[in-house]
Amino acid sequence: MCVICRRRFAKHELLRYVCPAEGAAPVADERQVLPGRGWYVCGDPACRERLRKFGGWRRKRKGV
Repeated sequence: MCVICRRRFAKHELLRYVCPAEGAAPVADERQVLPGRGWYVCGDPACRERLRKFGGWRRKRKGV
């Protein structure tokens, strides 16, 4: 599910993002193998643009 538009997609249609370290900005995990909790965004350009303003990644990082 895309965290921005909340629509469901197949996993291979979504791009995964993770925070690699404490306080670091999120990075795309194209191979979907980086450790840590990630979140997914669909390929819609509007969702990708809104991701830059999305603050949910700070909450998703808890426990890292």
